[in-house]
Amino acid sequence: MTKEQFKELEKRAKSGDAVAEYDLGVAYQRGDGVKADLKRAVVWWKKSAEAGYALAEYNLAVAYQRGLGVKEDLKLAVRYYTSAAEKHFGPAEYNLGFCYFNGSGVERDPKRALFWWNSALSHGFQKAGEAIGKFAARLMQAEEEREQQSKKEQHS
Repeated sequence: MTKEQFKELEKRAKSGDAVAEYDLGVAYQRGDGVKADLKRAVVWWKKSAEAGYALAEYNLAVAYQRGLGVKEDLKLAVRYYTSAAEKHFGPAEYNLGFCYFNGSGVERDPKRALFWWNSALSHGFQKAGEAIGKFAARLMQAEEEREQQSKKEQHS
């Protein structure tokens, strides 16, 4: 992005355009037209998220989950993932599923994980199908192990 394009984007962002705020955050994240600065990226994503822009909420969730430009805060990551997921943003639904599956920032809840992965899949995020498949495979493996243990106990 040229300096002129950056200045125009910054002008739109400063006027309260949520999409421009998000885009400006991405420019700071990538160092596109400006020196890369994750802390400034987060500032702009927060402004955009306050307006309810799902992409900004998702980027904030990732930033808080990984400690990028902010102090790691898994509960805040879940809050932003949830807000974006409630707007049917597939990547947020997918990542929120993993938060529930792993108990990351929330109490572990595999059923809730499956709910969010199914929702992501229904909103076109195909990668969620892989998570559902692995989840099903784990359930089947656990069932087989229980059956084998039960047979061992019957023969003892």
